[in-house]
Amino acid sequence: MKNFFIYFFITFFFTFSSLSNDINEFEIGQISLGTSLLDYVEKDQIDFLKEDQQDPNDKYIVFEISKNLTIEGFDFVDVMTKKGDSKYIIEAVSAAIYYDELDECLKIKDQIQKEIENIFVANEKQDTKFPSNQDATGESIVYGVQYYTKPYPSNESIIVNCYHMTEKSNINKALRLSVNTHEYASFIMDKSDN
Repeated sequence: MKNFFIYFFITFFFTFSSLSNDINEFEIGQISLGTSLLDYVEKDQIDFLKEDQQDPNDKYIVFEISKNLTIEGFDFVDVMTKKGDSKYIIEAVSAAIYYDELDECLKIKDQIQKEIENIFVANEKQDTKFPSNQDATGESIVYGVQYYTKPYPSNESIIVNCYHMTEKSNINKALRLSVNTHEYASFIMDKSDN
């Protein structure tokens, strides 16, 4: 059933624009980069949406917008804004679907990739497979694809990853669909290199 929702969701929202290379036109639900969190929620909801666990940095704040909005087909959706930005401009959107079996995740990932490629012109596509840095044992593996929307050195991207976490890690297995500005993607890449 979840596959149907994802396919319907992706197809429905992606058919509104013709082939594009403007990442701000890419929507997860109705949410896109460059818009304000305040376009989707009232200002008095901001503190309620703030994730309990924040990255220990001074750059970005994570908000679980799916606490306030229902985004069909996803288990949760986060948006990231710069810390101290009174306009709450969205720098990244990340939506997740929990799964049990890797084959299930890879199938959904393939469906999402086909839809992305039908509506979006990527400058570069990179398939990846690497140990998750969330699991110190190195046994949890991330199976992913990154679509870079502008020539290097830009890191502006659309990413689809299956986080295949082990039971020992005590972290849910999840497919994540993320859309990131260059600045946010660079921040994540720099953080993972340290």
